[in-house]
Amino acid sequence: MKTLLERWLAGAPAFFRSELGAATTLAAGERMPSAAALCFSLRVSGAIAGLFTVAVDREGLRRILTVAGVTPDTPDGTRDAELWRGLLEQAARTIFPAGSEIAFIAVEERAWQPGLPAAAYELRQGDAAMVIAFAEQAREAVHPEAGSSASSKFSPAAIDLLLDVELEASLRFGSREMSLDEVLELGPGDVVELDRHVSDPVDLLVGDKIVARGEVVLVNGSFGLKVLEVAEPKKALESIRCLF
Repeated sequence: MKTLLERWLAGAPAFFRSELGAATTLAAGERMPSAAALCFSLRVSGAIAGLFTVAVDREGLRRILTVAGVTPDTPDGTRDAELWRGLLEQAARTIFPAGSEIAFIAVEERAWQPGLPAAAYELRQGDAAMVIAFAEQAREAVHPEAGSSASSKFSPAAIDLLLDVELEASLRFGSREMSLDEVLELGPGDVVELDRHVSDPVDLLVGDKIVARGEVVLVNGSFGLKVLEVAEPKKALESIRCLF
């Protein structure tokens, strides 16, 4: 399977030529952008999920946009950043289209980390040149048929992708095994005794996994949970793997 970088390099040159002019070229370079670089990360999902980061030197970007006739030759960092964001989003939608094996999700600005393993390139438009770097922070998605196990590791980028996912949580006060006959005989007023004492903590579950325990409290007339203990973050994340 091609990496995100390989897929990007296969489609980006043609895209930039169509948007910035036929003379635009993208070739391997020798320099990396400085710490003050303009940096955006593209979130992708699918067979490879994670972040694909693009960093450029700001002055080079201004020259490229000016020579391409996109902007006047006047410094405006905010304008240039928004135009570049728009170009990256269009490129990502073209290279990682919705419904494909790898699909674009969003583009977001972030600080450039000069020490991040990255590939150095140069984008040229006529006499203007822009230092550009690509960094791939992704993981291959684990599929059940591929023999995934609870010991598989989550990368930071993969965890990032899960943080905005909404999950349904529930409280479990206790349980009891009952025969079908007992269930069918239940009626109004019957009491089902659970296997937990009234003073024991209740479980907070996501799916069927316990992520915390605590005691029941009232909050503005509604039930709530005062957390007394939680699973370690790593274990909590592993416990909800089955939901994705």
